Amino acid sequence: MSKFKRQPLYVAVVAGSLASTAVADTNERVGEASVVNRGQPVLEEVTVTARNRTESLQEIPVAINAFSAKEIERSDMQDLRDVVRSSPGLVYDSSGTIATGAISIRGMSQPGLIGDDTNVAMFVDGVYVSGRASTFMPMMSLERVEVVRGPQSAIYGRNAFSGAMNYITKKPVGEFEGQIEVTGGAEGQAGVKARMAAPIGDKLAVSVDMVNSESGSTFEYNDTYLGAIDNESQRVRLLFTPTDNLEFDFTAAHIDVQEHHNAGYEVEKNAEIPFGSISDPSHPPFLWPVGQDGVSGPFGPFGPPGEYNTFTNELTPAGIAALTGTPTAYYGEAKAADPDGFAGNAFGVTNKSDLYSLRANWDVGNVTLTSITAVSDTETRSLQGYNNAYFGATLVFAPVIPVDTGMGPVTATADMPNLIGSFTMGGQNAYLLGVNAYNYGGQPNDDRQMVSQEFRIQSNDSGPLQWSAGLLYSETDLDQWLASSALAASGSPFGDAINSASIASSILSVDENGDARKITQTNHTTETESAFVALAYDFTDKLNVGVEARYTKEQKVADNVLHFTGAQGQEEGSWDWISPRLIATYLYDEYTTFYLNIAEGSKSGGINGGTPLESEITYDPEKNVTYEIGAKRTVLDGRGYMNIAAYQVNWDDQQIRSFSQFSNGATIPAAIVSNLGEVEIRGIEIETAFQISDNWSFHSAYTFNDAEVVKGVQTFSYGFVDYEAMGLNSTSYEYCVDVLTNPFTSERSCLVPSNGPQVSDGDLAGKEMVNNYRNTFNAGFRYRRDVWNGAEFYTDLSTVWKDKRYINTVNTLWIQDHWDVNLVTGIEGDNWYSKLSVKNLLDDDTPSSAYRPFIWTQEQSPSIINRMGRMTSLSVGYRF
Repeated sequence: MSKFKRQPLYVAVVAGSLASTAVADTNERVGEASVVNRGQPVLEEVTVTARNRTESLQEIPVAINAFSAKEIERSDMQDLRDVVRSSPGLVYDSSGTIATGAISIRGMSQPGLIGDDTNVAMFVDGVYVSGRASTFMPMMSLERVEVVRGPQSAIYGRNAFSGAMNYITKKPVGEFEGQIEVTGGAEGQAGVKARMAAPIGDKLAVSVDMVNSESGSTFEYNDTYLGAIDNESQRVRLLFTPTDNLEFDFTAAHIDVQEHHNAGYEVEKNAEIPFGSISDPSHPPFLWPVGQDGVSGPFGPFGPPGEYNTFTNELTPAGIAALTGTPTAYYGEAKAADPDGFAGNAFGVTNKSDLYSLRANWDVGNVTLTSITAVSDTETRSLQGYNNAYFGATLVFAPVIPVDTGMGPVTATADMPNLIGSFTMGGQNAYLLGVNAYNYGGQPNDDRQMVSQEFRIQSNDSGPLQWSAGLLYSETDLDQWLASSALAASGSPFGDAINSASIASSILSVDENGDARKITQTNHTTETESAFVALAYDFTDKLNVGVEARYTKEQKVADNVLHFTGAQGQEEGSWDWISPRLIATYLYDEYTTFYLNIAEGSKSGGINGGTPLESEITYDPEKNVTYEIGAKRTVLDGRGYMNIAAYQVNWDDQQIRSFSQFSNGATIPAAIVSNLGEVEIRGIEIETAFQISDNWSFHSAYTFNDAEVVKGVQTFSYGFVDYEAMGLNSTSYEYCVDVLTNPFTSERSCLVPSNGPQVSDGDLAGKEMVNNYRNTFNAGFRYRRDVWNGAEFYTDLSTVWKDKRYINTVNTLWIQDHWDVNLVTGIEGDNWYSKLSVKNLLDDDTPSSAYRPFIWTQEQSPSIINRMGRMTSLSVGYRF
C-alpha cells in the first residue's frame, strides 16, 4: 500500500480547497453582480531569480521559499537555523557545533561528516560557498533569501544534490541611505549592526555593512555562555556602471565568528551487551585493540585478535569486542539534562573567512553576458571536550613515545596498578593502561582557499524561446584534519601521576602545546570544470517545456596521513557526470500553474584519508533521481495562495561514513566514506497563505516525508553488538585466528569455536533515514495596525511542530517530537523602529541534536546538545 494513503486528510483538504477557490474565483469574474475584492489588501509579492531571471514566486515551476528583507527583519531571523525552521521540508543537523552543521532537504541527509561538501549547495549572490563554512554566513543587509527544494541542474547545479540556498545581499542605491540597530537582552545577548550606502558621482555607488553581535545562551559555565555565537563581520560593496548596458559589482566580506563550547552532555549508557563480557563487573569497561599484526576482523577493526586476557585467563574472540557486563551504548530518547561544561581550553569553534567576488553584466543586443570571479580564504578551528571524565583504556607501546610531562615517560610493567593487558602488536610490545580522562578533540579543522571563474550568456528577448549557457572553472586547496586526545582528569584510582604520565605516553596524548593530537590529515586540491545549458520553449500560450543539463568533471589530488599508523601517500581521483532536468509548465488559467520536474542530482566523490587499501582510497559521486509534480494557485484576487507538491526520490550510491579495515596498531581507525547506501523517499508538501483582513494574515505548511533505507550497511562498531535491541538480523561468526595465548611465554594457538557468537549482519533495510522528520507543520499569524503619526504596530507569532527524528542509522537513538514557538512584536515609524523578540516562547527543553562521537572516545557515549531556553531581546533602530 502506498504510504501516501496514510495522509488522505491533508491531500483531500488541499484538493478540495483548490477546487472551491477555483469556483469562487470564477464566480467573482462572471456577471455584473459578482463580488470583486478591489481595494482589498494583498500578500506581499516576492520575486525570485532561481532560474537566473526574475519570476514571481507563484509562477516559477519549482518548489521554492523566499524570504524578503521585510520578513527577515520582522521575523528576527539571525542565522541559517532561523531560515531552516521557517522552510518546509528542511532540517538543520549538527554533530554538536556549526563547524559540522549541514542542511538536509526532503530527507536527503548525511549520516555523519560525509566528504567536504553538504547535500544542499550554498550561495551568496550566486557565488558558491565551499564546505561547511557556509553555515557561518551572517545575515546582514539581505534583500532576500531563496531556498530551492529538489536537485538543481543549470544555475544552482553545483553540488545542489537535494536543493540550494542563495543569500542575496542589498546593492548600494543611487541615493544615500543608512541604518543602525542596537540589540540587548538577557543571557548575554548584545549587538550592533550598521549599514551605509551612498552614490559617488553618477557612475559609482558604495555600501558598507557591519555586524558585531553576541547571541547569548541560557546555559552558563565558568563565565562562558555555552553555545553562544559571537559574530564580527563586515562587507564592502562597490557598484560601477560606466554605461547603461555595463555593470561591475565588487564585494569584499570578512567574517569572524566564534561558537563557544556547546551546551551538551555525555549521556549515561544503558544498553547491555549480551556476549563477550568479563564476569567481574568491578573491572572498568574497555575495548581491545585491532587484530594481530594489524589484521582486522570482518566486522571492522574494533575487535581483538583473540588475545589473552590477563584478568580472566580467557581468550577473547577475534573481531568481537571484549567488554565488561556494564553498558557501552545508549538506546532510547535523547533527553535534556544539565550540561557538563567543558574541559581544559576547549573553546568550541572559530571561523575566519575572507570572501571576494567581482561580477560583470553586459547587455549586448538581446543577450546578457555575465562574468563572475570569486576568491575565498577560510580558517576553521574546532576543539570540544566535556568536563565529564570517563574511565577507559589507552594504548602504550614499548619503547614508549617520549613525551616530557614533568614526570617522565611511562614504562609499562606487568605489576603496574593500571595495567589491563599486554600483548604483541605490529611487532611491538603493547600495553593497555586504565586511565581517567576527558574526551578532547575537534572536527573538522580547515585551512581552505578557493578561486573560481564563471561565464554565462542568457537570452533577454520576449519570444517563445528562452535559453542560457555557461562555463565554470574552480580550484580548491584544502588542508583538513581531525584531532582527538585523552585529556588527563584528576581522581584516578591509580594516582594522578600515573594517570597523567600514562596518557602522555599513549597514542591519545596531547601535543607539546596541550592541544589534541591529529588523527587524520588530508591536503588536497580539487579542480572542477563544468558547463551547463538550459532551453525552454513556449509551445502554446499555456504550455512551456524546458530542458537543462550540467556537465561536471572533477579531479582531486590528496596527500593523506593517518598519524597513529603512519599510513600516508598521494592519491588521485577523477570523476565526470551529467546532471539533466526536464521542466514542464502548464498555465491552467491566470491564477493556476501546474508543473512537472524530473531531475537527476549529483554530489562529488572524494578521496579517503588515512588508508592505503586500494578498495578504500576513493569513493564515487552519489546520485538521485527526483520525480515531482506540483500545483500553485493564487486565490481571492491575490489575497492568498495554496501550493502542493508531491515527489519521489530514488537515491543510489549513497555515501555512508564507516571505518577503514586497515590498521597498524591504532586504537582509533580512520573514518572513511563508502558508496553503500540506497534510499527511497516519498513526500508531500502543502503551503497556504491568506491575507485575512487589513490587519490579519495567516500562513501554514505541512510536509510528509517518508525516507526509507532500501539498502544500507552498519559495520560492527563500539556498542553496536546488541543486534536484538537494534532490530537487526544476526549471523553466526565463525573464525580461526592465530592468537597469542600467553604474552609471557609467547605461546600461540588457533582458536576454532564450534558455534560462533551471534552478531549483527549490518543490514539496515527498512530503517528510517537519519535526521529526517516524517511529519512537520508550520503555522504563523501576523497582525499589523496603524497607530499614530504613520507608525505601524505589528506582531508575528510563528509555530513549528516537528515529528520524532532518529539520530543513528539503526534507529535506536532519537529526539522526540516537539513544538518551537517564537514571538516578535514591534512598532515601526518612518525612520525609527523597535522590536521585542521572544525565542522558544514555551521554554521547550527538547534537545536540538545528538550525535555519537566515534572519533573522540573509545566508548559509545552519545552526546546530547541542549536546546536554548526562552530568550528575550529588545532591538531599536534608526534609518536615515
